[in-house]
Amino acid sequence: MIDGYDTLMLSFMAPLIAREWSLGASMMGILFAVSYAGAAIGATSIGVLSDRFGRKLMLLISLSIAGALTLSSAWAHDPIQLMVLRGCAGFGLGGAIPTMAALTAERVHREARNGAVTRMFLGYPIGAIIGGAITASVMMRTGWRWVFIGGGICALLMLLPVVFGIPADLPAAARGGTRFHPLTRLVADGRGTTTVLYCSTVFLMLLTSYFLVSWTPALLTQHGVTPQRAAVAGVLLNVGGVAGALGLSFVMGRKSPVLALTVALCAGAILLVLFGQVSALAGNAALAAVFAVGALLIGAQISAPALAVHLYPPSIYATGVGVPMAIGRIGSIVGPLLGGYLVGIQLGWNYLFLLAAIPPAIAALAMGLLLRPATQRQE
Repeated sequence: MIDGYDTLMLSFMAPLIAREWSLGASMMGILFAVSYAGAAIGATSIGVLSDRFGRKLMLLISLSIAGALTLSSAWAHDPIQLMVLRGCAGFGLGGAIPTMAALTAERVHREARNGAVTRMFLGYPIGAIIGGAITASVMMRTGWRWVFIGGGICALLMLLPVVFGIPADLPAAARGGTRFHPLTRLVADGRGTTTVLYCSTVFLMLLTSYFLVSWTPALLTQHGVTPQRAAVAGVLLNVGGVAGALGLSFVMGRKSPVLALTVALCAGAILLVLFGQVSALAGNAALAAVFAVGALLIGAQISAPALAVHLYPPSIYATGVGVPMAIGRIGSIVGPLLGGYLVGIQLGWNYLFLLAAIPPAIAALAMGLLLRPATQRQE
């Protein structure tokens, strides 16, 4: 929840920060990109370190970095200082994600791991929704600096429940640890193709999700929907993602998780194409369609990290989540930028969503290739 809140709060504060320091759109774009880049580096590096030196320890370090530097962001004196602080805070939060996934998976029975990890990741969109609502309601009265203070304090307060509520790490032998480097093991034993397909899928999922989250309300407004209804559509997109991920968590726990995500991505791509052919969008049918798109595509994206516990042995769970999530963060940067370009050249509504359906369709194809018989992935 803290990661979801942290990701979205900068979007809410952007106009206030830009006004105070007279920043243009390009500079604000760099500020966003630096935060995502820090998260990508943290997901890979801390994910690898947690598999080697202990997951609980690295989670505590990640939370300490994220909390302290988010808190420090409130006292930034200029845009450059804020960029450095946000990048380092992103490093901490990015590292917490794969570590939490590994901690969750290693404490749950093998048959329940996929569903458990997916339900743990529901905290991200819930935090984005709740945190976004809180930020929107208080930032105009308190200013943007107090939002950073609140986010930093929340992260630091989580240190206590982690220290006292999470058991000590399992011994390396119990996790199947070996002398090989975790990154090397991602491609060992015939897992090279699996890792490439998995990373490509996560990249395309996040590209699509961040495009939809960033641009759907604005596109609906341009197409004649009232700003109030467009705002509701933006909320429903995220709520649909929560509902879809929750539903997928139960399906993935009982059936093939790869098949479940393949079906969701296929259906989501088809729905995007159909959505682009609709001309009358003012009614409740449009809101229902947005909810369904969120349930299928954003729900699949939230569920994607759980595949790591299906594709990799326990000794590299954190690395198996961290590396694809780091690559996915690149997609989260590319998606909004690509959307801005397509909107800027005034591409037609139907063509825009036709193009938007291509990444999830390719992701579904990559998932489909993972369904074929493969070498043993679990130890």
